[in-house]
Amino acid sequence: MEASAREGLLVDGAGAPLAEEDSGSVELLDGTHITYRAIVPDNAAALQRFHHRLSERSIYLRFFSAKPELSDRKAGYSTNVDAINRFALVALDPERSEEIIAVVSFDREGDTERAEYAAAVEDRWQGRGLGLALTRHLIEAALKRGIRVFTGVVLPENARMLNLLRDLHLPERLRYEEGIEYVEIDLLPGA
Repeated sequence: MEASAREGLLVDGAGAPLAEEDSGSVELLDGTHITYRAIVPDNAAALQRFHHRLSERSIYLRFFSAKPELSDRKAGYSTNVDAINRFALVALDPERSEEIIAVVSFDREGDTERAEYAAAVEDRWQGRGLGLALTRHLIEAALKRGIRVFTGVVLPENARMLNLLRDLHLPERLRYEEGIEYVEIDLLPGA
């Protein structure tokens, strides 16, 4: 093991981030414990099943359009991340550990310290604190990788996502363009 130039991230001999750095469990508001870990390429089919379980409204709020199926290509893209510039955490169903119930991710903007943030939580798990808890762990992972600002691209009617971003209690800036809110979150307040 060696430390990466990006803030002490532990990597293996080939320079790949170590998965155990990005796994654990979170406790929801109702006391339920949910395991989370970094996404891996083998999660493509589980990600497609997760997408299929989302309601039309949840899909619309996440993708800004109807998207009843997640294509093999999109699932492959979403699960084949480099774990430095593109990264995602998945939460696993406590009763069926092969099933994804939430995904949070970031995608670095070029060579900057900024990344686009995205999240989706299966409908039956929404409103229980899972998205917020998982996002806090994603922020830890992002900071280890040199990300300092998340930008959330959110429809104004997506109150849950806007509340989640506010509930992080991190400095934010809002920008409204063409019916979409851009919420910039400083991951290192006061830095």
